[in-house]
Amino acid sequence: MGGELFNAAILSFTLILVGLGLGFLMLRLQGGEE
Repeated sequence: MGGELFNAAILSFTLILVGLGLGFLMLRLQGGEE
């Protein structure tokens, strides 16, 4: 199996999770201020 492909998949998956987490947190903060 290709290690580079596996690492790329893990990295992209982690970035997506982080992006969703930050987006959700920003929505929570904006909704709390109003």
